[in-house]
Amino acid sequence: MKRILKTTIASALVLSMALSGATAAVAATPAAEENCISASAVADWAENVKIKLFNKSVYAKYAPGVTVEKDENSPTGYTVTFVYKEQKSYTSKAGLTINTAENPLTKVELYSDCFMLFDPDGGNAGSIDAALAATPYNYTAGLAPAGGNGDTTYYVELEKFADGRWGVQMPLSSGAFVYNFRVTAENGDQIARLDDPSNPTMINEATGIRSLSSMVYVPYDADKQGTSTWADRSVELPQADANKRGTVQTVSYTGADATEHGLAVYLPAGYDANRAEPYKVLYLSHGTSGDIYGDELRWMNEGAVANILDNLIAEGKTEPFIVVTMNNQQYGQGAGHSGANWKYSEIETDQIDYIMPYVESHYNVSTTAEGRAYAGLSMGGSTTSNMLMHHTELFGYYGIWSYANVDGSFGGVEGITSQSVRDHLSSLTVKPKIMLAAGNWDFGLAPVKTFGENLSELGLDYSYLQVPAAHDWECWQLVFANAAENFLWK
Repeated sequence: MKRILKTTIASALVLSMALSGATAAVAATPAAEENCISASAVADWAENVKIKLFNKSVYAKYAPGVTVEKDENSPTGYTVTFVYKEQKSYTSKAGLTINTAENPLTKVELYSDCFMLFDPDGGNAGSIDAALAATPYNYTAGLAPAGGNGDTTYYVELEKFADGRWGVQMPLSSGAFVYNFRVTAENGDQIARLDDPSNPTMINEATGIRSLSSMVYVPYDADKQGTSTWADRSVELPQADANKRGTVQTVSYTGADATEHGLAVYLPAGYDANRAEPYKVLYLSHGTSGDIYGDELRWMNEGAVANILDNLIAEGKTEPFIVVTMNNQQYGQGAGHSGANWKYSEIETDQIDYIMPYVESHYNVSTTAEGRAYAGLSMGGSTTSNMLMHHTELFGYYGIWSYANVDGSFGGVEGITSQSVRDHLSSLTVKPKIMLAAGNWDFGLAPVKTFGENLSELGLDYSYLQVPAAHDWECWQLVFANAAENFLWK
């Protein structure tokens, strides 16, 4: 009888989803398949059926989470539906608590610093102006999503359509987008930076720390979105063939400061720990963060690294290789590691004496400079420039993106204007491959360009990429995809 009941409920759940007519959401992390159905799952199912049968809202047919649908009436060719399911309670990082039974929510807002749209040929280099932005609802072909700061964060209020359910729809163009929610309670208390409980962000299973934002992935429609250079960002979407998807392992190790640090390791599909030829490996750094822990997840989650590599490898556009992302924010200066500047000397020690030995003892990776690369964004770009200038022999490829150490003002490490650094770089007999990149409206654009001018003076060649974005994940997704296809291992 129990088996029959279990099967009946499972079948009803499937039928309920089928009757909804909605396309399943493309989630950042697939939910684990369970062997039984819990009481809470049955209650959720009953609530969903009730809403679908009796609620007349446009959102009623959608399950909580995010749903992407082809839509000829959308300016991008696709409409994205966000349905937020209230939680019983919320607690902010500062300790503020909202109990929705006693203090019900009066407002739920969806927001992202990458939803606003800009003309790639407009604005001022190195600075993004929110006054020039269009909203997602005013999309026209050729506009580029960008932002990266508070002024360019787009908020949209959701409509409450059922008890504990809120919904909103908007058009989005091709690619991967970060998003979060902000809730406001009856007494005015407000908590932001909430991910989507029905589409949660990536977690480091070893540390229990999560990344910051939920993700939504939107396909490309050439008829609606045009055919400009950066319009088609399908490479950022999950690989359609599950057999061609790699895996991201999350682990921890003891770092140079004798505390626990997280790592995330991308392994390509078919990874062979016993392969005779070790896999080439990219060590990839994030930028400055207000969060001390979990930064090793940023590139894998917000940066869509796994999706990008899965697709490029499947298409034969790059060879299978391994990516290791770390958390350098734990070496931030100031109280609680919160300082904008990093302790670069400790980061370098951690990379050389702790991260690389751990990775090389646990994975089948190259131990030669020719098979190793280092890259990073923002402060990670400065870290990369430091590695190039002070540990040149360790890596054969350097990706300096969205910032660079020109004069040593960050962290006290000598920059490229230092005479000793210039003497060293100009005397190299084996010259590494170098890629510089930034966004059109990226505040890291100027230091990257200045760093490049100095490289040229020292006789070092480099490739340069500038994309229609700011100091944001839209920039770094484009840069990483280009680096993986056209720079690394070439």
